[in-house]
Amino acid sequence: MTNDEYTVFIVDDDNRIREALCELLASHGIQSIAFGSAGDYVNSEKPDTPACLLLDIELPDINGLDLQSEIATGEHPPIVFITGHGDIRSSVRAIKDGAVDFLTKPFTDADLMAAIHTAIAQDEKRRAERAEFAKLRRRYLDLTPREREVLPLVISGLLNKQAAAELGISEVTLQIHRRNVMQKMKAGSFADLVRIAERLKIPITHARKTGVKSMALPHRQVVAIVDDDPRLLESLEDLLESAGYSARSFSSGRSLLSAGLPGLDALITDIGMPGMDGFELRDLVKRKEPSLPVFLMTGRHEIADQLSVHDRTCCFRKPFDAQVLLATLAAALSDRDMEGSDEA
Repeated sequence: MTNDEYTVFIVDDDNRIREALCELLASHGIQSIAFGSAGDYVNSEKPDTPACLLLDIELPDINGLDLQSEIATGEHPPIVFITGHGDIRSSVRAIKDGAVDFLTKPFTDADLMAAIHTAIAQDEKRRAERAEFAKLRRRYLDLTPREREVLPLVISGLLNKQAAAELGISEVTLQIHRRNVMQKMKAGSFADLVRIAERLKIPITHARKTGVKSMALPHRQVVAIVDDDPRLLESLEDLLESAGYSARSFSSGRSLLSAGLPGLDALITDIGMPGMDGFELRDLVKRKEPSLPVFLMTGRHEIADQLSVHDRTCCFRKPFDAQVLLATLAAALSDRDMEGSDEA
């Protein structure tokens, strides 16, 4: 977005300050609208563009800090205070209530422009988030009443036959509604649908109206992921959740051990991590839970190749094949379940 596509509002009772600020902003290609009082600003028609508000403290009709409080609950651009009457108490209050900056006159052009650009970036982000939420809300409202009943059951983790029983419909009909929900909400995966529901604050609960009160939620096998790369953690979470697993992410081996191993069905860990590497974590986990499947990951192909020859531990080379990982994980969990049933 270019400078002429956003607006800086100026509220200051000093005409010389307003003119100087307008000239400075014009020299940077930024359009501005100046007001001599808070009332003029509040009552004016404003362009629907990313913006920020340069606000003086001492105004003829209201204190700038009081104006900040009054407009806090509405739609208003981020505020940068400019004042010749600043003090610590005022600056603390302004920043605590969400102001981007608190500049005391005389301030440098560089400081002012830096604050303006920060405020504009905040407003652009806020507008994008509001637009995204509005889009999700419109999609939700496009669902039929029955599809809105299906959505919370789906994100609660119920099997199709369980959700169908909750609503008193056939499993085939439930599957049709579920497919429609995924398509209308434009969810690429189950994990996407859960995130959308969280954004819309749709409760992850299920109705109790069909006599299946005691029906237990299906057990979702829990897979722990340990990696210091947040992007990889997120992508693996999406993959596992879309395949029906419950994923728990940890940025280090120590954080996993602090959380505890009970309840885990498998572990996927990176090898090269600071503090405790994947080999150390695997060995500690195996001492505590010998039957827990542990998979290693590494971006170093030579390590992966050596492990495949000399070590029975399964190791995936980054970037790994998602389908191979899921198939290997499913096979390991199936073998574990069979071993458990044999022992029983």
